[in-house]
Amino acid sequence: MGLFDKKYCDICGKEIKLLGNRKLDDGNMCKDCAAKLSPWFSGRRHTSVAAIKEQLEYRKANEAKLASFNPTKTIGGRYKFYIDEAKRLFAVSASSNWRNNNPDLISFDDVRDIKITIDEDKDEIFSKDAEGKKVSFNPPQYEYEYTFHVEVDVNNKFFDDMNFELTDKKPDDPNSEMYASYVRMADDIMKTICGKEFKEDRSEFEFEGVEVASGDEWFCPKCGTKNKDNFCVKCGTQKPDAFEPFFCSKCGEKITDPDVVFCPKCGNKVK
Repeated sequence: MGLFDKKYCDICGKEIKLLGNRKLDDGNMCKDCAAKLSPWFSGRRHTSVAAIKEQLEYRKANEAKLASFNPTKTIGGRYKFYIDEAKRLFAVSASSNWRNNNPDLISFDDVRDIKITIDEDKDEIFSKDAEGKKVSFNPPQYEYEYTFHVEVDVNNKFFDDMNFELTDKKPDDPNSEMYASYVRMADDIMKTICGKEFKEDRSEFEFEGVEVASGDEWFCPKCGTKNKDNFCVKCGTQKPDAFEPFFCSKCGEKITDPDVVFCPKCGNKVK
């Protein structure tokens, strides 16, 4: 068969358009059929046509069950748990229109384990010298972000784990109310589905005892003093304009330097 010969989906029988083929272990699948598979499913290339057809039947039955699925509790940030406590079922989705995405319904009894971990991301804050070069404060100053990750180990024929980020807005201080709200979410998830308490682990954090600016606080770019008002209490330097980190539109690299014009990762112009 030639490279440009027509291909047909071994699932629905329709012709597969250019760039629309999804290769299977023993056949081909169109992108429309692939879109109906579970979002937690992986390993497509090593899956047979028969197994894909079986999964699509399961997904069709799942969609029918959603009609009587009535969540009594919703927990989460970026991804949310939709929980029907009476039926002991839950679904996980990042979409606001989650029902239309046919999220997999999981029974509490099919959950083997839930692990919720917290990652700390540390970035140094720099000042600039007279030549405009970045220099470290003395002592060094840092900003932090915390991400809550969820891993659900499930007994399901088509996938066995669900990995996603619970965090929507990332807290920058483990002693903040935002951080505490995610801890409460994690505890509620664990207690509702597994009957266990969430055990927060800060043993790997570097934050404790480190001088960190948060909220309206800022570090003076001249002397490194932490301040709350518009002028540095030590040297009188005016508070610099606030800078919100952003992401490169081409590669997603986080831009933390307000003077960057080109992305340091891909070279895309960001200003």
